[in-house]
Amino acid sequence: MASTSKAAIPAVRTTLSSKAVAIPARRTFAASIRSFAEGDAAESSTARSTAPRGAAEVGESTEDAWKRNMEEVREWRRRRDVQRSKLPLFLPPSATAPNAPSPLRLSLSTLLASGAALGHASSALHPAYLPYTYGTRSGLSIIDLDQTLPILRRTAALVRDLVKEDGVVMIVGSRAGHGKLLKRARERMGDSAYVVEEWMPGTLTNSVTFFGVAPMQNQAHLPDLAIFLNPSENLGAIRECTAKNIPTIGIVDSDTDPRIVTYPIPANMESIRTAELILSTLSIAGEEGRRLRRQARIARTGGQSRR
Repeated sequence: MASTSKAAIPAVRTTLSSKAVAIPARRTFAASIRSFAEGDAAESSTARSTAPRGAAEVGESTEDAWKRNMEEVREWRRRRDVQRSKLPLFLPPSATAPNAPSPLRLSLSTLLASGAALGHASSALHPAYLPYTYGTRSGLSIIDLDQTLPILRRTAALVRDLVKEDGVVMIVGSRAGHGKLLKRARERMGDSAYVVEEWMPGTLTNSVTFFGVAPMQNQAHLPDLAIFLNPSENLGAIRECTAKNIPTIGIVDSDTDPRIVTYPIPANMESIRTAELILSTLSIAGEEGRRLRRQARIARTGGQSRR
């Protein structure tokens, strides 16, 4: 066995020597540098041979090239104007909010689409509002909607249960765009709510001047809950509610102390669409409370109930 292997070694050597084995040469760093330099030179020469954008083409005069470029600019502007004309300048809030979601179907995408996440400038951020902020972007405070959504659902449940127990809700919105929203909420909640578009000082604390002596005897004029669409602009009304131990709900923006109301809803107070979404959610919850109250009264008395 050993003699056979020794005899095979010269034959293998002869075979290897007879065949030309191509061994690649080692590529040096200098050779790589030269190849890269040659490639860059070729690319630069190609770039120089290519005419710049807007220059005259082969066989075209300078005047014809200028006219062609101006025609391309006019066509680009025409397409831009057509595209802009298809976009509305603004999206006005609907007066009736026909597609207002119920509290259970409310989602983050709905809040985000209404602009609820946009706060004021980060320099105007109130220190007490920091737990409700997600961060800053382009100098604006971004409100954390992951907190807004469960808070809004809890406040909607509060409104529903209060109306179910024959409670009365006062809704205050003093801005120009709040009138239609208040009217729609009043239609949903019926006699379980009354709305205020302009707050008169002393409405709750000086009721004799507004309502006479009779309401003061049974406190029938006092609501069980107050909802403020712009609480920072109705601090006098909030103080009167506090003096009468009336809990308050308010849409609180990033530049406002959320502790001014009992149940703050962190959202964009400047957006009418956000106010429409939040008030629609709360009023739908109140409407559900009216329905539950009516069912309970019918089951208890066995008759019909108008309320």
